[in-house]
Amino acid sequence: MIGISLKEWLKLLYDNKFNVKLRFLPKIFGITVINIVLSPFILHERLRYRKKIQNTEITKDPVFIVGHWRSGTTHLHRLLAFDEQFGYITLTETSLPHLFLTSSKLIHTIMKPLTPKKRPTDKVDMFPKMPHEHEFALLFLSMHSPIMMFAFPNNLNHYKKYVSLKNVSKKHIEEWKSWFVYLIKKLTLKEKGKQLILKNPVDTFRINLILELFPNAKFIHIYRNPYDLFFSTLKLHKHNSRIYALQKQDYDARQLIFETHVEMYEKYYEDIKLIPKGNLVEVQFEQLSKNPYSELERIYTSLGLEGYALLKDRVKPYLESVAGYKPSQYEMSIADKQIIYSVWQKTIDKWGYEKAPRI
Repeated sequence: MIGISLKEWLKLLYDNKFNVKLRFLPKIFGITVINIVLSPFILHERLRYRKKIQNTEITKDPVFIVGHWRSGTTHLHRLLAFDEQFGYITLTETSLPHLFLTSSKLIHTIMKPLTPKKRPTDKVDMFPKMPHEHEFALLFLSMHSPIMMFAFPNNLNHYKKYVSLKNVSKKHIEEWKSWFVYLIKKLTLKEKGKQLILKNPVDTFRINLILELFPNAKFIHIYRNPYDLFFSTLKLHKHNSRIYALQKQDYDARQLIFETHVEMYEKYYEDIKLIPKGNLVEVQFEQLSKNPYSELERIYTSLGLEGYALLKDRVKPYLESVAGYKPSQYEMSIADKQIIYSVWQKTIDKWGYEKAPRI
């Protein structure tokens, strides 16, 4: 919540009736103090760059990496970010989107001690300037984001609506669209007109809305073994709840993960019918891990992108550095697999993964 404008932060607390656990009061106090300190810097950037952002032209629609959480979106994003023809949003910028045009040194100073060296869920390297997902920026700009449900789980059903924006008011949808375009323009200005490569699992629900704003957007969908995916997502969910929570969690996380996956892919496979031919490519995480160069080349060829030869050279040191990395292994019973298969059968069968064994 650091980086939300003070007005929106106070409104957020008010909307949740200041219903927070006493043990989280120091956290709330700290967030409030920091947001007070940041307020004049936020106002300064907004006034200084408002017209420049409005007048920024997007000459090439972005490339969007989509797919369920823990499917390898971060790894793929980092690979493609080595291509210097693309711009992207960093961890620092998505965390403090109001400030990255005028106060990059300030926000880097703020973020450096707050950023762990390794991502707690999978021990992947973290650093303030790493490519990151833009959902956090959209949260801080529009306040229409499902991430809020981790902070305020008592209001889960309200914030869950912002996953797909399907059942929210037309006013909020238009506000979200406006802020989304604002963010893309602001990033384009920062990146001096480069085409953007962006990743955000929540965008898997929003392809129809993205196409309304960027009709020639390109999409890379990455998917992973759903059995491993379930347990990895559960681990991520528990971590996020522990880090962000301002209230006690009293819902069934497993059920939420099951339902969200089903809703995501019902929406995704309906929406991709809207994507122009040649603007979508699907990637299996396991194949990307096993054959990164050939998969990257296939992505470029499928989407009609130039520059693979240069990317191949630039990405080599990174691939060598992660060559020994092994994803977490999860112990799961036959009963676990049967439950997962019974709920996610459509995607498991569609992607060619094994059926759950019978007892």
